[in-house]
Amino acid sequence: MESHLILTLVILAVALIVFLTDRLSSELVALLVAVALAITGVLTPQEALSGFSTTAVITIMAVFILAEALRRSGISDQVGQLLLKIGGKGEVRLTVIVMMAGAFLSLFMNNIAAAAVLLPAASGAAKKAGVNTSKILMPLAFGTILGGTATLLTTANIVINSLLVDRGLHSFSVTDFAWVGVPVTIAGAGAVHTTGCRAPSQRSNTVPVWAA
Repeated sequence: MESHLILTLVILAVALIVFLTDRLSSELVALLVAVALAITGVLTPQEALSGFSTTAVITIMAVFILAEALRRSGISDQVGQLLLKIGGKGEVRLTVIVMMAGAFLSLFMNNIAAAAVLLPAASGAAKKAGVNTSKILMPLAFGTILGGTATLLTTANIVINSLLVDRGLHSFSVTDFAWVGVPVTIAGAGAVHTTGCRAPSQRSNTVPVWAA
């Protein structure tokens, strides 16, 4: 049992180093971790593969299928044009608009889904505005996370609420999180606006093919 613990820590440490060095893609590293745990006997092959059938994985797959459908239908392009129309071609204003759009969508849907829906539109808007894509997508990620703190309708809050119900305790309402979540979202947006927009990015302004 102790040897399994040591093996697990070593594998995770190596994976973290590879993550930080960007030598391999994150999805490949995650798969290699599962394979390594199975090969070393920490997990059985069935246990290593069982995670791919979980609700979370299936949900994420469905969300990205939805995002691609929105792109092909032209809806993402329309949203991108709307973002450009409201935010203009100024980096600061466009960043704030994209972040607020992500936070708003996260009030009504899972934050991963909100990010996936806005990702093609935000990438396209950044390209057309001549803004570094990373300076738009990072605030989008923060916006969806922060917006999710203000509502029950996000993954972590739903899990917590389910645990309360399972234990016979009083469950949360949809708006219970808003008293803390809304101020946190506003404060977070201000922090990202004042610090994130000023941080120089070393990454290229490459936009995925499906967002072009």
